[in-house]
Amino acid sequence: MNLSKTFLFSQICAIVSSTKSIRGANKKRELDTRIIGGTEATNGRYSYAVSLQDKYGHFCGGSLVAPDIVLSASHCMQNGEWYKAVIGRHDLNITTDGDEVTVKTEITHPDYDWGTTNNDYMILVLDRPTTELVDLVQVSSDVAPVGASVTVMGWGDTHPSDSVQTLPDELMETEVFLISNEECDQSSGTVGGTEFMGYNIGGYQQDYNNQITENMMCAKDSGEDSCQGDSGGPLVIRSESGSDMQVGVVSWGVSCAHADFPGVYARLSAQYDWIRANVCEQSSDPPASFDCGNRMVETFSTQGTQDLSNGTGWSTII
Repeated sequence: MNLSKTFLFSQICAIVSSTKSIRGANKKRELDTRIIGGTEATNGRYSYAVSLQDKYGHFCGGSLVAPDIVLSASHCMQNGEWYKAVIGRHDLNITTDGDEVTVKTEITHPDYDWGTTNNDYMILVLDRPTTELVDLVQVSSDVAPVGASVTVMGWGDTHPSDSVQTLPDELMETEVFLISNEECDQSSGTVGGTEFMGYNIGGYQQDYNNQITENMMCAKDSGEDSCQGDSGGPLVIRSESGSDMQVGVVSWGVSCAHADFPGVYARLSAQYDWIRANVCEQSSDPPASFDCGNRMVETFSTQGTQDLSNGTGWSTII
């Protein structure tokens, strides 16, 4: 894989295999990046889509699941450094639009594995509820069926080539289709190189064998995919009559929109109880869909929690 387009966090460069394209960006990136093979979303259609930004700009996506809670990916964590959630902004260049809210606390999944990207879930607690009139996305507790049409959105790379970046500023979307974990785990192919007289010159073999866990799900479509810069963003089943249902979080993949390699997402139904428990505990106004007041909410370990409110980094680890 051409690493010029794989902008990894400095904390994971040494432990994440080059077979895996983590779909986020680090603080030293040169460019923000966008969705592959998609179209510009209708302004306001996915108003729950969140841009996470530090002093360098957009680096990951997220989704607003409560007025003061953003769901994202653990590999987007910033290790105690300040950043903000930008809510209700379609075009990232129009800084007068939307609401910018500081991220107060990062809660990464206690079983997140940097090396395998398993359990790639993160809850972000904002320092106040948003004042923007935006929709909340509903987190699905149900297993999404194989073959379902799903929509992914973000401010990530729009060009599949590792050597080219195309950078629209607007939120992009594309439709992909869920495949089974068994099919996804069998994915293999050649990455990079040049075809010459029936041979691939300079490419190398990769596969997903034994990398797809029950906490992951895969989706693909010809020439369409999420990519670098889309990490943490929502994968949803659209609803025109009610709330969109989020079923996944953009996580990783080999290359982007590669014919042999689907995009890999964190499966929300697998860790719904952990997500719900943290939203119920941390939000000042949890949505009714989480039913926080009528059922006992399981208490989970706070390992992986960072308090960013005073810039001191890690809070107490239990």
